Amino acid sequence: MRILVDALAAEYGGIRTYVDNLLATWAAVHPEDELLVVVPQGLDLPTHGHDRHELRLRGPAALARPMAQTRSLPGIARAFRADALLATMPSTALVRVGVPTAVVVHDLRHELRPEQFSRARRLVRAVSYGRAYALADGFVAVSGRTLDDLHRLHPSTRSRPGVVVHHGADHVRDWPGTPGSGPAVAFAHHSNKNPGLVVDAWADARRRGLALPDLLVLGAGSVRQRLEDRVSASGLDGRVRVASYLPDEEFRRAFASAAAVVFPSDFEGFGLPVLEGMLLGIPVVAGPDPAVVEVAGGHAVVMQDWTPTALAEAVAAAMELPPGALATARDHAAGFTWARSVEQTRELLAWLSPRSRRRRRSARASGG
Repeated sequence: MRILVDALAAEYGGIRTYVDNLLATWAAVHPEDELLVVVPQGLDLPTHGHDRHELRLRGPAALARPMAQTRSLPGIARAFRADALLATMPSTALVRVGVPTAVVVHDLRHELRPEQFSRARRLVRAVSYGRAYALADGFVAVSGRTLDDLHRLHPSTRSRPGVVVHHGADHVRDWPGTPGSGPAVAFAHHSNKNPGLVVDAWADARRRGLALPDLLVLGAGSVRQRLEDRVSASGLDGRVRVASYLPDEEFRRAFASAAAVVFPSDFEGFGLPVLEGMLLGIPVVAGPDPAVVEVAGGHAVVMQDWTPTALAEAVAAAMELPPGALATARDHAAGFTWARSVEQTRELLAWLSPRSRRRRRSARASGG
């Protein structure tokens, strides 16, 4: 197959992790396929031997990206005779590209948690995502929760093929580090990760004499000073450290060495750190978010409510998990592979391709 891959949004965060691992694994398991990967000019995302097409984005990415996609993707699809387009985010060309299009839907948080987004960002997503949903021939949802949300909030999508394709976690197998040799890790790069709740849980544990490990809060960015002030006010200096974004190798080492992965997110499309922690043999604590519960499969310690006390008690319980429970969680996470993700995505694209459509029409015509 010759597949056009729109990766213009894969600049950082979870979408970059998704695209990087999908491309690397696709090259390994289907070297016969030709992937035409479209990325922003100058982006350091590796494309793993696939054909690379760089587009220059003029102006703010939120506006420049859909213009570049609309201007360039139809021409690339036509020039290289692509069989299908895989849009790795639901923001792609605002016109039909000329080949069947499958859109990857990660979550609908901007619709279900609008208070976590600026008004401008909600508007851009409403326009670009809404157009992608209208034009798509099929959908790849990263969890059953995300597919249910898509069908419920956008009923017209029910009439087109939609498949649940979970992420892989096996990319962590070569991450350096010894589980338990470092502090617990939590995250602060988006408000739904609830870093303030995590700090408050450590403060609650301190007041009540619960023994929790030291804590490293990662990806603080613009909220770093506010979190550091909260740490100091809670008397946690020396026990809790707040860090900005770490270089990839340093992040991987910190994560793989963690005493626990603390992930009380109130909204996820998937929740990859949960599986990453499990596969590394690290205790995982999570909030009762539907996607996280789906992915964890009963192998994370889930907090009973959204209070600091509930989180502190969940972390304390996770630190007491026996080796057998961690081994069972590791076995569960081992079933989530990028090879499976590639195969399931490829099956949908093949089904949408013109050749597959012609075969189905021929079979119907012959009564087969």
